[in-house]
Amino acid sequence: MSLESLIQGQVIIIDDHKRGAGEVKNFDNQQNDVHIDKETNFPINGKRQKLKIRIPINSDKPIKVENKRKEIDIPSQLNREIKKAFENKKTRENFIRDVLETLKNYESNLNSEEKAIKVLERLSKHFNMEWDEETIKQYRDDVLLAYTQFYTDEEGRRFFIKLDKEKMTIGENSGYAKQFRIYNP
Repeated sequence: MSLESLIQGQVIIIDDHKRGAGEVKNFDNQQNDVHIDKETNFPINGKRQKLKIRIPINSDKPIKVENKRKEIDIPSQLNREIKKAFENKKTRENFIRDVLETLKNYESNLNSEEKAIKVLERLSKHFNMEWDEETIKQYRDDVLLAYTQFYTDEEGRRFFIKLDKEKMTIGENSGYAKQFRIYNP
């Protein structure tokens, strides 16, 4: 079972919403609320709207859907998509285990390109994607700040997975969700 449906035309971000606070990350602490943010341009009342769906992965908090910082009911189609992606217990547990393993020493994941590649390989297997050779490596003063890999499926759709100091982002490089190429001189 794959989680690919979670990123088709959409983006998921894995973080704790306390990025940039300068604190030590303790992802075993449920107060830190590690979760998946799913950004989608789901149509509500006939209009495409950017929704943020928070799916907690280290607590029993309920799934929340927000539109412009206002909590709303989960649209039924979106609710089914999320539940279907996580309905297989083994798939869900394996994904969460790999996410938590990645977050355990998160600050060291960009210590080298090799470590970043291992992290991206660990997460990408849950989306049935084998990344191609195209990458974006962002450095500042010889320090790796972000590492991005790309994948093209049989239908020509482009996907990306990105690791940076604050979060992990996985999504489709579509008109609504793009990973722009930024090259350092």
